[in-house]
Amino acid sequence: KACVPILSALCGTNKGADSVPIIDVKPRIFYYLLRYVYGGPMPDKELKSYAKEYINAGDKYGVVNLKLQAETWYCKSTQITTDNVM
Repeated sequence: KACVPILSALCGTNKGADSVPIIDVKPRIFYYLLRYVYGGPMPDKELKSYAKEYINAGDKYGVVNLKLQAETWYCKSTQITTDNVM
C-alpha cells in the first residue's frame, strides 16, 4: 500500500469487483508499470521507446521512481527546443 498509494486506493474502491478498469493507459505501459512496482526490471529499451508514456503513467499512479527514470531517458533522447518546452 505505501509504495503506490494511488493504485492501492484505486483497487480499494472496487472491493468485490472482478476487475479494475484502466482506460487511460495503454496495456503495455500498465503491464510494465505493475511489473516495476512488484520489483521487476524495466528494460532500457522499453523506457527509451516509451519514455513520455511512462512519465505520464508514473505521474498519474504515483510511481515516482519510474517517472524519474523515464524523465532521464526522455531528456537523453529528446532535443529540447522552444517548440517542445513545457
